[in-house]
Amino acid sequence: LLITDAGKTILQTTASAYTWTIPLNAAVAFPIGTVIAFIDTGSASVTIAPASGVTLNLAGAGTTGDRTLAQWGVATATKVGTDAWIIGGVGLS
Repeated sequence: LLITDAGKTILQTTASAYTWTIPLNAAVAFPIGTVIAFIDTGSASVTIAPASGVTLNLAGAGTTGDRTLAQWGVATATKVGTDAWIIGGVGLS
């Protein structure tokens, strides 16, 4: 992800597996409170992965790690700390 993705929706439309990586603050300094939405309309699931050193917590569960967004899934990630994000949505595991 790039700083220009802040506040935007990332749309995956292809049939290929794809991974979006949430970078360390040292690489891309998104402000705390940044929101990025993800939508997958392609026929393959996509992965939303934290870079090494980034915590990506699943909303409501608090578990961390890579997340899979299924076809027709919608998820929103919000930066809540220097290298901490929370993500939730439909079709997200």
